[in-house]
Amino acid sequence: MKKQILAASLCIILFSCKKEDGGNKDNHSGFIYTSTNATSGNGIIAMGRKSDGTLMELPGSPYKTGSSGDAAEGDFDTQGALRIIGDYLLAVNAGNNPVNSTISVFKMKRTNGSLTQVDQNTSTPAMDNMDSRGIRASSIAAKKIGGTTWVVISNQHSNPHYEMEPPVAVGSVVTSPLRNVVVFTLNESTGLLEYKSIGATYTDGNYGGPTTVDFNATGSKIAVSTWGVTHIMAPEPNPDLQKSSRLYIYNFSGGTLTQTGVYQEPGVSGSIGFSWSPNDKYIYLSNFNLHSSKEANSVTVHDGSTGVKIQNFASGGRNDEACWTWVSLDRSKLYVVSFAENIVSVFGIASDNKLTNILTPNFFTRAGNPPMGDSKDIYQANDYLYVAGSFQSHTIAVFKIAGSGALTEISGSPFPVPSSIGKTKDQQAYLGLTGFDK
Repeated sequence: MKKQILAASLCIILFSCKKEDGGNKDNHSGFIYTSTNATSGNGIIAMGRKSDGTLMELPGSPYKTGSSGDAAEGDFDTQGALRIIGDYLLAVNAGNNPVNSTISVFKMKRTNGSLTQVDQNTSTPAMDNMDSRGIRASSIAAKKIGGTTWVVISNQHSNPHYEMEPPVAVGSVVTSPLRNVVVFTLNESTGLLEYKSIGATYTDGNYGGPTTVDFNATGSKIAVSTWGVTHIMAPEPNPDLQKSSRLYIYNFSGGTLTQTGVYQEPGVSGSIGFSWSPNDKYIYLSNFNLHSSKEANSVTVHDGSTGVKIQNFASGGRNDEACWTWVSLDRSKLYVVSFAENIVSVFGIASDNKLTNILTPNFFTRAGNPPMGDSKDIYQANDYLYVAGSFQSHTIAVFKIAGSGALTEISGSPFPVPSSIGKTKDQQAYLGLTGFDK
C-alpha cells in the first residue's frame, strides 16, 4: 500500500495521473488543446502547461462539441484540425453531423484555459455548430486581412487506400463535390462564423481529399495538400494501385481562390502536413507513402507559387511515415513528426529559407516504446516541443529543445491524458494540437 501511495505521489508531482483540483488553476504558463475525435461525440481536451513543460488536464475537460468525430473510421490524417483565432478556438467535427461535418467555436478564458461554446444559430433552442459544407472536415486556416477575419475549411471526404501484399482495398474512390475547401468569415466580437463560398472542389477522388489547408504569412496565398490513394502495410507500394497526392497553390483575394500551381509526382503519396517558409517563398511538405525509388522524399520543398519541387529529403527510414510539420518559433528549424516510427526529425532553415541537414542523425525517437503508428500533431511553446500520441497511446510527449535543435524528452514524458485512459483507437484518435501562452 505504501508503495502504491508513493507511486501515486510521484505521478502527481511529474504530470498528475488525475485532473487537477481548483487550487492549482493559476499555476500555469499556458494551455494546450487537442480533440478526441470520438465518433460517439467529439470533445476538446484542455491541458494546463507549466513553465517546466509538464502538463495537467484541466477541470471540465474534455469539453463536448455537440457533434461527432470520426475515430471509428480508423486512422486518417490532417494538420490544423484545431485553430486559435484571437480569443476563440475553432475545431473540426469530422463525422457526419448528420450529413455534412461541422465546425465548433469556443470562447477561451485566457486566465485558466476554460472553454465556452459559441452557439452558431441563436434562433434555435439547441447549441448549434456551423455546417462545414462538406464531408469529413479536416483542417482550418485563418487570416485577418484588413478588417475581415477569413476562415477556410477543408473537407477531406474519405481516404480510400490499399493495405498489405497481396493488396486489400479499403474503401473506394468516390466522385463528390463535398470534397472541397470552403470560405467563411469569423466575427471576432461575437464568435459567429458566416458562410461565404465554396473556394475549390476536388470532385475526382483519385488524388485524395484535402489533408491540410493554410494561409501564407501575408494572407495572399493558400496551399492545400491531399492524401492521394496510398498502398500501406506492404514492403513496396504497388505503382498500379498507388495514386499521387497533390499540392495545390492558390492566390487569395477577397475570399476568392485562384489556382497558380499544382504538384504531383509518381511514387509519392500521402502528403499530409506542410508549413510555409518564414519568407513565404517555399512550402515544406511531408509525404508518408513512398515508392523505394522516392525514399528521399519524406520532406519536400516547393515553390510557393507554382508548386515546383525545389528540394527533397529523407527523415527516418523509408517507411517512417513523415506526416506533420512545425517551423520553430525562432524560424530557424523545421520539425517533422513520423507516424509509424514515432520519431521527430529536425532540419535547419537556411538564410535563403531552403532546408539543410544540420544534425547526424537528424531524428529523435519518442521514449517509452510507444506502439508503432501513434505520433501525430506537433506544437511548440517556449523551449518545449509537444507531440501527440494520438492514435493508440493517448498521451502527449514533451521534448526540451536545445539551441542546436536537438531534442531531449523530459522526465516523466509522455503525459497520459486522464480522461482518455482505457479508450481504444476506435473510440478516440486525436485530431489537432494547439495552444497559447497565458
